[in-house]
Amino acid sequence: MSEVVETDVLIVGDGIAGMSCALSLAEKGIKPLVIGRGKGNTYLSQGGIAAAVTEDDSPKLHALDTVKAGRLLNDPDAVSCITFDGPRAISKLLEWGVPFDRAEDFFELTVEAAHSRRRIFKVKDYTGKAVYEALHREAEKRGIPVKRGELTELYTDENQRATAALIKTEKDYLVVNFKIAVLATGGAASLYPRSSNISSNPQRVGGDAIGIALRAGAEIRDAEFVQFHPTVLAGTGFLISEAVRGEGAILINSEGKRFVDELAPRDEVSRAIYAQLIEGKRVFLDFRPLIAKGIKIEERFPQIWGILRDNGYNPYEQPIPVEPAAHYFIGGVAVDTFGRTSVENLYAVGECANTGFHGANRLASNSLLEGAVMGLRAADDIAIKLPFKKGKRFVPSTVGQITTPPEGWFENNLTRLKNLLWRGAGIVRNGRDLKETFNRLGFLLQEAEKYFPHPEGRKLFDLLLVARAIVLGALKRKESRGCHFRSDYPKEREPFRSVRYSFTLEDLV
Repeated sequence: MSEVVETDVLIVGDGIAGMSCALSLAEKGIKPLVIGRGKGNTYLSQGGIAAAVTEDDSPKLHALDTVKAGRLLNDPDAVSCITFDGPRAISKLLEWGVPFDRAEDFFELTVEAAHSRRRIFKVKDYTGKAVYEALHREAEKRGIPVKRGELTELYTDENQRATAALIKTEKDYLVVNFKIAVLATGGAASLYPRSSNISSNPQRVGGDAIGIALRAGAEIRDAEFVQFHPTVLAGTGFLISEAVRGEGAILINSEGKRFVDELAPRDEVSRAIYAQLIEGKRVFLDFRPLIAKGIKIEERFPQIWGILRDNGYNPYEQPIPVEPAAHYFIGGVAVDTFGRTSVENLYAVGECANTGFHGANRLASNSLLEGAVMGLRAADDIAIKLPFKKGKRFVPSTVGQITTPPEGWFENNLTRLKNLLWRGAGIVRNGRDLKETFNRLGFLLQEAEKYFPHPEGRKLFDLLLVARAIVLGALKRKESRGCHFRSDYPKEREPFRSVRYSFTLEDLV
């Protein structure tokens, strides 16, 4: 029998979005229960957090850069809220102990691709790690319980209000009754075989919580937009931050020629590299312009320096081989500017959510910003709504005989899913391959249904829902926009400029 616990607010996810929400709630006298899977996307983030604070910058200019990168598909309310709340988020992170780099009495800001000003707050090249550790230290000081576990089910009552969650812990299962729940579980880029998620554990693949929310009645929106990072160390999942190119590193092919503007939006750079690879050429990131400027790589980019050295590379002596990989899932659970989903009592923040802030392509260093801002905004709304929530105790019913899938079943089918997405809905797409991929994922979905009551069957089912949403959105969007590129419709098309696709469970099964 699972242990049953009660809490006013349950937060699933312990990255920047979940912990910003938790700490803000604690400051308002509400102590949530936080469930986390361990170090994830926030911890791995190298770049920084964008916020307009200098005299030559403004939230309006930041908003313009965001909309330009997002190819005008951005939600204007989300863009306004998040860019104008950026300085507030930075202020809170400083209060909570994040040690952003300083040069004497000033913050040492940097610039990244498609930003028109230096507005990136950073901690060398391990900003995410510094943020994650600082927020967890602050949570420990405030006595916020953070437990290791993974969401496997959301329960709703007869009125479709979220009331409880089933959490798989290291030893058993935990049923959490709540008044309000917040999903902050990260995105679904790790559904691709080449991704900047360096976890090798197939059980840690992301995106399943979005599928769980779909089954609870939520919608998934903008799923076709998957951002591929241009510079991942070839043959690994190790990302080489945009900040390296921002400081002057260049991209060259195996003939030693530059072939792209290194500071163009990520989708353009990724496709340019992909085209070189398709032609049989290799692509390298050349650090020599940084060295010529007197930048010491081991000091400015210590984490990247360590990764390169551990993999046998010395950027002082050789260009570094790179390739694109899936990096950020722009789509997610559809929410408003306070993180509210279409399911009562259920919020979503961070990469698992879709506010519309990023539009068709994410501007560099806007993801940690969105996570922090939306965590704070969700906490503000929850603090107002919580006194009016009564909560309803849920006790899970006894489950009958469950059919266990064969050994290796989950891993084998997950590999099939990943390969189908890479080939059919990767960096370059077309209608024929998308249709075939959608149908093949449908066959896998039928396979997953056979073992649905089993945790592995349910997890695969939830991942397949998200994969099908990616493909269906890409199939419907008969144009190229942002990080969605179709070779059969290689240009933006005006009729699609204001179209954003949302799907429910019924659209995907």
